[in-house]
Amino acid sequence: MKRTRHQILWLVVLWRAGSVGLCAEPFAVGPYLGQTPPGSTAQVFAPGLICRTGYRHWESNGTFSADVKTFCYKQRRRVYITENTDQGWTTPKHIASIPANNWSPCLSPDGNSVYFSLAYLNQPGRFSRFNLFRCSRTARGWAQPQELGPPLSSSGCEWGFSIAADDSFYFSSTRKGGCGGDDIWHAPFVDDTWSQAIHLPALATAYNDAGPGIAPDESFMVFNSIKPGGLGGADLYLTLRRPDGTWTAPRNLGPRVNSAYHDFGAFISPDKKYLFFTRRTGGNPSRDAADIYWVALKAYLPASHAR
Repeated sequence: MKRTRHQILWLVVLWRAGSVGLCAEPFAVGPYLGQTPPGSTAQVFAPGLICRTGYRHWESNGTFSADVKTFCYKQRRRVYITENTDQGWTTPKHIASIPANNWSPCLSPDGNSVYFSLAYLNQPGRFSRFNLFRCSRTARGWAQPQELGPPLSSSGCEWGFSIAADDSFYFSSTRKGGCGGDDIWHAPFVDDTWSQAIHLPALATAYNDAGPGIAPDESFMVFNSIKPGGLGGADLYLTLRRPDGTWTAPRNLGPRVNSAYHDFGAFISPDKKYLFFTRRTGGNPSRDAADIYWVALKAYLPASHAR
């Protein structure tokens, strides 16, 4: 039977649509979204691609999976995922099941879960607490978030955290009360669960020590604090883990990393070569701008820790 002119026209349209899809350029190509690695001075990560530098543009909390093939970040109030396929990085996709009032999203090492804090309101505009949640990938997409519960959540506020290669959590919490600020806690992952939350008193001061970014092997940590003597806002500090499990005195990473603004949300790359963090130029997330930065760690670590 001969095809009608109408049928042939539709076949041509469908063929062209398929051809466009096959020839479409990937979002990015290469390790770390194809970006030129930074030196010892922090620079914006993927400008124009991930970070839209400028007034009121907000990108924060950039984290990679252990195989560096999945990247998660926050753009204003939404959490996005992009993945490195054989054709290159996919266009970032919004995870619709993560609520807009999420804080400090962090990708799991296996790339199949996103952890974040969720704010509870006791009255309009006032937070009563932040508890930890997990949003997991399924065969049908990203599932609805599940609250993690104790020991990771408490009656206080938990936010600003990272995950070691063995799924142990390092996070900031106000659960001890006093000082009006955060302390850093460690929740080891043992027998497929987090059995306890351990306070790290050596890193606790009255200056909002928070947002720990742990190295994959837990050999060092970078966190933010408003300790006196900084460059302004929150600064990033480095501490090394000793063989006996204690931590060295935190050291300010200095002006090539820190700024007069708020530098926070540390994440150590899976290869331990780079520090990722967020720089926020003000104090109001609804109006200010923020960008993801990265910097090579070699100049800031002893030879025994550097890659």
